[in-house]
Amino acid sequence: MFGSLLITLAVTAAAADTPVATVGGEAVLLGEARQTLDDALRGKKLTAEMLPYARAQVLEDLVARRLVLAYARRLDQWPGAEDLAAAKARALSQAAAQGRTLPAVLRAASADEADVQRQLAWNVLWAQYLAKYLTVEREDAYFQAHRRELDGTELLVSHVLLQSRPDKTQRSGTEQLVRRAEEIRGEIVAGKLSLAEAAKKYSAGPSGRDGGRLGWIGRRGPMDETFTRAAFALAPGQISPPVRSPFGVHLIRCDEIKPGHKKLADVRREVEDALARELLEKLAAIERQHVPVRYTSAWPHFKPGTRELAEP
Repeated sequence: MFGSLLITLAVTAAAADTPVATVGGEAVLLGEARQTLDDALRGKKLTAEMLPYARAQVLEDLVARRLVLAYARRLDQWPGAEDLAAAKARALSQAAAQGRTLPAVLRAASADEADVQRQLAWNVLWAQYLAKYLTVEREDAYFQAHRRELDGTELLVSHVLLQSRPDKTQRSGTEQLVRRAEEIRGEIVAGKLSLAEAAKKYSAGPSGRDGGRLGWIGRRGPMDETFTRAAFALAPGQISPPVRSPFGVHLIRCDEIKPGHKKLADVRREVEDALARELLEKLAAIERQHVPVRYTSAWPHFKPGTRELAEP
């Protein structure tokens, strides 16, 4: 899931050695973050609003990996020489399959021996951790607990979208929008106006003309992940608290649910990916109690424990 030696060692251009974060005494460099983002996108284009969130998520993942490696060191679970040699042989085989040699790949990536050993250790450790974590029982339990998100369920949703005026700074504007959204939600809940009336009166989105009605959405799109995650937590008729997204602040209502029919066997890869993410975040959270993490201003990052971008 989280990349290979050939993917994550590549470093690009000018300020590649600029630290974007430190985990303990170890730096995460700008070049690694850039290359990991490029590999994750694989040529896909993001809007200007979404790009900082994608960058922040990449950095969060790189920091989490460093924390997992620190966790393994602290618990004396570091791979032995034999395991590392086997991982290097697999990397050599992968390079050969691409018509390249591993030394050539490493020279192009400007990777030093510490980079190589860290990535080899990650490949070994992560495979071991996943092998223990991805049990049949855990996969079934996850599917049952998140069935609506996985089985193809669709939601009919409406929303009110508030956006900052151009003359406001992002931070002050967003805070004011959240307060205003809370006021509007209070009026709707109190029955002073309907969500449709609020959308026509206040919403900045084109759906405002249609009373905020957006139509059917799935768990994987077409809306932004932050919006969708909040929507799928709602019961029919329920209105969310203010939800921040790259596009502004939303009040979301779930109008109707159309159940899906997919089984675990149909979405096992998605379940495995979700559990891998769960494990990464669990281990990283444990190790954050032992290892300090600091961010620089050279790359966007989230405020700790949130999906909210930190101010530069």
